[in-house]
Amino acid sequence: MSNAGQTGSAWRWGFPALLLLVPFLGWPLAALVAQGIAPDGTITGSAILDVAGSGEVQRRIAFTAAQALASSALSLVVGLPAAYVVSQIRFPGRRLVRAALTLPLVLPAVVVAVAFRQLLDGAGWVSTLIQRLTGPGIDSTGTLWAILAAHTVFGMAITVRLVGAAWAGLDPRHEEAAQMLGATRWGAFRRITLPAIRPAIGAAATIAFAFAFTSFAIVLILGAARYDTLEVAIYRLATQPGQLPQAAVLSLAQLAVTLVALTLCSTLPGTSRPPERSAHAPLSRTSWRERAALLFVLGAVLALIAIPLAALVAGSVTRDGALTGDHFRALSAAGSADAIAPIESVRWSLAFAFGATALALLAGGVAARAVPRARGWRGAILLALLVLPVAVPGVALGLSVQLAFDRGWYDLRGTPALVLIAHALLAYPFVLRSVVPAARSMDPGVAEAAAVLGASPRRAWRHIDLPVLSRALVAGGAFAFAVSLGEPAATALLRRHEFTTAPVAILDTLGRSADGAGAALALATLLLVVSVVAFLIIERFRHREAGDW
Repeated sequence: MSNAGQTGSAWRWGFPALLLLVPFLGWPLAALVAQGIAPDGTITGSAILDVAGSGEVQRRIAFTAAQALASSALSLVVGLPAAYVVSQIRFPGRRLVRAALTLPLVLPAVVVAVAFRQLLDGAGWVSTLIQRLTGPGIDSTGTLWAILAAHTVFGMAITVRLVGAAWAGLDPRHEEAAQMLGATRWGAFRRITLPAIRPAIGAAATIAFAFAFTSFAIVLILGAARYDTLEVAIYRLATQPGQLPQAAVLSLAQLAVTLVALTLCSTLPGTSRPPERSAHAPLSRTSWRERAALLFVLGAVLALIAIPLAALVAGSVTRDGALTGDHFRALSAAGSADAIAPIESVRWSLAFAFGATALALLAGGVAARAVPRARGWRGAILLALLVLPVAVPGVALGLSVQLAFDRGWYDLRGTPALVLIAHALLAYPFVLRSVVPAARSMDPGVAEAAAVLGASPRRAWRHIDLPVLSRALVAGGAFAFAVSLGEPAATALLRRHEFTTAPVAILDTLGRSADGAGAALALATLLLVVSVVAFLIIERFRHREAGDW
């Protein structure tokens, strides 16, 4: 098929997806821009000047960027050895270690934050050890290190997935040939392997930076009101009377940063390809350095993932060191006048997650058929429009939707529909990301042959495309479900107490009585269990872009 024909086909498939995205994303973003530059209907720069001249805002932006850079660096420090180990060394339990390292990709940030809070608070294991070494009065929560550690969990998972896939796809014979010609092992790595995986390293660092830059639940829970990222500052402004213009300006600034970061990421050369030859070396043939790297990775898994999650689960079933089911029984307790029973928040979370997944599959499945066909500048524009939702942070999206659907017959304020729209927009890119590789692997000649034989496009889709894409759609649906289930940022702005979701209920109950904290632990544990199930489904059905490394 010619490039013109491919691009035309791309627009034919992409236009229905754009019809869904424009009113529910383009319109809200336009409302956000209008609120920032024309809060009273007249274009002014007052809100921009107020934000630009605020020393407090400047400090927030500086802190947000600094901690995001630090989180990105730590993610590489921990993630690169882990990527090497799981992609290059064959050892007992390797698949389990790889699964543990990439599990945070579907874990709600609020679950990880509560896990670290439980581990690091005044009665936590780590705090107890610190107090024995340095004396009483040490509380490890409310520190920058707690925030960086939680961010590193996610950044490490991103690095392992991206860099590990790229590393596994390399032919080890190139390094072997260089060493036979006299190059040292480090020299061969520096001159051959590193240039090949550098794009993946850059992509992982960029995504880890964007994640930390837009962090909400982790900072809100672990920062203890001492540290606010831009995302948290926007939330606080948006919930204060008369501060919406300033919140809109900060949201636009944050959106600009994430757009630049993701644009840089998208310009990096592709790195995912099937492995040319197995690069796995048996553990018995590895050097002491490689075995040290393996021990480092196992220690990182325990320190950053397994121990905090174990502390979370243990805290949900114990009280004062004794086993109890009180925390889970408290989930059914009647809520107050301004809060529903915690178990009701779980039901609302599941309802939103199922609805958002259905909408995301509808838009993502159609859009995924357009992306592989996109060619030329028109195709580039189409692709940019289709993937735009991935660049919009949660609080900015919630504020945008709130501003857009606020009058006339489309006034949806105070309704569950606003939350559903936001969740679907946040989940849709993950369906797209899961289905596109499978769509790209399809031979367009098969569909063309079906058309020549008289099959209608709908019949060709049902009998040719759908069987190929079904596994990827299941994986994308599971990813979308997990994203919606754990989303706290946009929901915190859009919800009413009648339909509070579980992540927001966790934020609400933390800091209250001991029973409230226990209910938060129980809710987080339930979210953890559902997320693990979603992760298993994703791993079972996802499209293997770089082989089963």
